Amino acid sequence: MSEFDVKIEKGEYLGKPVVIVRLPGRYRVLSSTIMGGGFAETDTLFILEVKMGYDNNRPEEDLEEVCRRYSLPDDCVGFMTAADVNRVLTIKRDEVNGKKVIAVITAGVTNAVYAGERLPQEVIDLLPKHVAGTINIIAVVDQPIQDCGMAGGFITITEAKSAALMDMKVKGTGTTSDAVAIACPLGDGDKYCGPATDVGIAVARAVREGVAESIRKWNGNTFRAKDFGYRLDELGVGAEEMWAAASELYIPDPSWDIERIKTMFMRHLAVLRKDINVNAMIFAAINMEEMGNRNEMFGLDDGRFHEDPVHLVADELLGIALAEYIAGTKGLFEYVRYDKKKPGVLGTLGPFLDDIVASLIGSIMSRIYTELLEGEDKLGS
Repeated sequence: MSEFDVKIEKGEYLGKPVVIVRLPGRYRVLSSTIMGGGFAETDTLFILEVKMGYDNNRPEEDLEEVCRRYSLPDDCVGFMTAADVNRVLTIKRDEVNGKKVIAVITAGVTNAVYAGERLPQEVIDLLPKHVAGTINIIAVVDQPIQDCGMAGGFITITEAKSAALMDMKVKGTGTTSDAVAIACPLGDGDKYCGPATDVGIAVARAVREGVAESIRKWNGNTFRAKDFGYRLDELGVGAEEMWAAASELYIPDPSWDIERIKTMFMRHLAVLRKDINVNAMIFAAINMEEMGNRNEMFGLDDGRFHEDPVHLVADELLGIALAEYIAGTKGLFEYVRYDKKKPGVLGTLGPFLDDIVASLIGSIMSRIYTELLEGEDKLGS
């Protein structure tokens, strides 16, 4: 191994790969890992792959067993991931004005999410209760850095990771379980590792390129657009929230079981999620809502968007168009009813979202009523 390099060794634990990263000497490490997390001194880090269904209330047990099996030092730093390590492992090197960086990365983005938004339920259903890290980043620099600089390096790494996700068109700023480590030689060093410093630039470039490459390996450089249901769920308007709002204005019939109505609601929603025109109208509303929230909507800047002024009618027009497309005039009637009352989650949404979701809910309920009444031959009674 050269004066500044890392040695990568591979092993196996419970049928899954283990990647051992040997540093060129004793290094200071700041990490967010569950083994060796916080500040530490070590010459060894490792990444353990676990199965997607991994569920252990004390994952340290498996990490400790890996240490014993491969005689790793007690002070080593251990990561976990459910990504296919053999496929996604990526090593990137960069140098700026003599400041060198090596980044070791594994990335899987099944549970990618924007910070502050929630993971859609359909993704949660696919994940185990205790999810191992899905984007793991180890950044090794060739010069000592003070504590404050290492903390600053965390920011630089995170920003570079998020930039890579944008480059790869991944909808999120990270995943729900990322882990990061920055390592540097022992000694008193620089105070800074931000994006304006040579070492920070080298870190950012290595991480950004490495995360992007790892994601390409993970998904074969393919991108699949998400339907409106997935995006609404991220915004806090999932299928259960929509049903809860729908049921508040449901007019009960003694012969109709409420669970049957809910099943029909979910079935209609699932079918509409496959409709390109429904997706187009709902995404138009979502995009307009986001523009308004960013004060980018012409004529409604300076916070006026959130006042939902009376002269803003485009939100209602989208609601009307969606209702008529899904359920005709009957759907339009139900849309207006839900839009006026704003039950449940509808009362928490902005100008465009409340209309489009009210239209979706009302239209589905209208179709359910029609379907049930037709089945009972009551439409003409």
